[in-house]
This record gives sequence, C-alpha cells and structure tokens, in this order.
Amino acid sequence: MLLSRRVGRETRADSRRQGTALVMALLLIVVLSAAAAGALGMIGSERRTLSDQEAHAEAYDIARSAYDRFIANPAGALPAFTSPAWTGPDSAKFTFLNGHAYVRVQRLVPSLNGGPALYIISSRGLRTIFRSGNTPSGERVFAQYARWHVGLPTLGAWTALGGLLKSGGSGVISGADECGKEPSVAGVGAPTVPGYVQTGGASVPSGSPNILDMGTQANANSMITIDWPGMLSGATVSPDIKIPGDAWPSFADPAYWPVIFVDQAAPWSLPNDGRGLLIVKNDMTIGGSLQWDGIVLVGGALTSNGNNTIDGAVVTGLNAMLGQVVLPSDVGAGNKTFRYNSCNVENAARRFRGLAPLRNTAVDNWPSY
Repeated sequence: MLLSRRVGRETRADSRRQGTALVMALLLIVVLSAAAAGALGMIGSERRTLSDQEAHAEAYDIARSAYDRFIANPAGALPAFTSPAWTGPDSAKFTFLNGHAYVRVQRLVPSLNGGPALYIISSRGLRTIFRSGNTPSGERVFAQYARWHVGLPTLGAWTALGGLLKSGGSGVISGADECGKEPSVAGVGAPTVPGYVQTGGASVPSGSPNILDMGTQANANSMITIDWPGMLSGATVSPDIKIPGDAWPSFADPAYWPVIFVDQAAPWSLPNDGRGLLIVKNDMTIGGSLQWDGIVLVGGALTSNGNNTIDGAVVTGLNAMLGQVVLPSDVGAGNKTFRYNSCNVENAARRFRGLAPLRNTAVDNWPSY
C-alpha cells in the first residue's frame, strides 16, 4: 500500500517535470522563431536599403550622363536652342540601357547690354530596370547654372593694349563688317597712353568709332573679356596645332578653322596664309602679301611688313593683362589691310559659342519637376 502511494507521487512529479519541459521547449521555439524572423527582416531591410542606394546612384549617373551629352551638343538635343534669344523652357529625352533622363533648360536672365544670358540646366535621371509597375526604381536630379557665350567679343578691327604705330596715310584699318551681318566696331581700340600714333597722311582707322579711347591701361585690360591666362595654359581651349613641335597645317579644306598656339620667345613670323584662331604668346611679325582669315591674338607686339591682309579681328599686347610691359605694335607704311569680318570671327571662335557651365554651381538635390 505504501509502495503504491509512493509510486503514484513519483509518477505525478514526473508528469509535472515533463509538462514544464514541454512548455520551456515551446517557449524556446517561439523565441528562436521570433529571432529568426527578426534577423530575416533585418536582412531584407538591409537588402532593400542597398538596392535603393544602388538605384539612386544609377539614377544620378543617368542624370549626369544626359547632362554631359546635352552640354556637348545643345542644338542637337533642342534644335531651336541656338542663340541667347531662346527663352524656353523645354526638355529633351536621353535613353540609356538602364533608364532615361529628361534634360530641361530654362533661361533665368536674358542678355543685357551685350552680356551673357543666364540659364539653369536640370537633368532628371530615372532608373527604370527592376522596377515595380510604373514606379521607377530610382530617381535623381542634377542641375547647374550656365551662361551663353556668343564667342569672343570684338571691340575693334585692331585692339592694341600696348598701343599702335602707323606710318603714312595708306592702307586700311576698318571696323565696318566686311561680312555685312553685324554693326560696325571701332577701327582701332587702344589705351589713352600710348594710344594710336600716326605719322603723316590722313588718319587711317575707320569704324564706329574710328578710334576707341579705352582709358587707362587698367581700364583697357578690364574691357578685354578674353581669358588670356587660360588660353596660355590650355585651360580655356585645346589647340589643334602647337608651334614649335607641330608642322604648319594645310588649309586645303575650306571648313578647317584650327586653333594654333605659338609658344616662341623670339618674334615669330607667320609662315604662310591661313585661317582660324591664332594665339601667339609673345611677339609676332607678318610680312609680304600673306593673308589671315579669323582672329589673331598676340601677347606682345605685332609688326606688319609688306602689304599683308587680316580679315577678322586682331588683339595685341595681351600680356599687359599679366602685368607685363608690352611695346606698341607697328603697322608701318604701305597698303596694309586690317578689316573686321564677323563671319571669319565667328568661324574662328566657334568653340567658344554656346553654353558654358558656371563653376561651383552644380547641385544634385535640385527639386524634381
């Protein structure tokens, strides 16, 4: 009887221990399941975060690529966008393998008193692969301010920061547009001192005005909008021909308007006829009956010998903008011809025409539209 009671109590105790173990096991399973679910949720959240970051990064790349393609050829994307008179806004679509972008241009400030117009260019990139329904998987906007450059502004047929000397009353220095498209410019532009000095004969320069008094040297320098230091360093324009080093080019192709940079300490002489943008770091001479069509930029003085012709525009003494003392250019005597030609100037300066993004104005959080 006693044995039976003792066995019963032990059986009930074992049952209670087994029940407690089962509850603990079930509780452990629940805890482990919750932990596993939480871990899986965190992994999924991290994957979605990484996927979103990747999508936004690709959307930014799309937006920037479309912007760069537009800047390289604005008129190709927006055929109507060819001058600062264009008001916009308008947009162009660029398609890529992983999405597309819309580049929008809006003029903020028109051209005033011949100054450049101000624009905002925004590119909205949409990454469309791996998307859900019609919702893009990533979207970013890149924007930057830009100005419209009309080329290299022309003050006169010959702008001489170091002054200009002329002997006799023969020859032509004319600011009337030989091409007939633009208003006349000055025949000669020079600082008050040393100015334009002619010995003998009737005054040769003609234009609007015949002779432009540019005031002090500092004021004359400020009137020149050419980035002369940038041209000398190659930052403003990359030359096609460098002398010394490269051979003088052939001008058999009438559409060839190269940029030629001459870095020579001694006075450099024009070897033959040509056209384009000629950048001479120091002094230059031109002799015989040679002809140049386009723009001639000279850091020092230009000496003209013989009966040569330049149809376009000449700017000499540009090293004065670097604080150097430059000697007057000398057109000498004889039948020299220096005429303003807006068509030749435009062809020579075509690389400077169009939209020029402003430095330090780019943003990647421009409001979408």
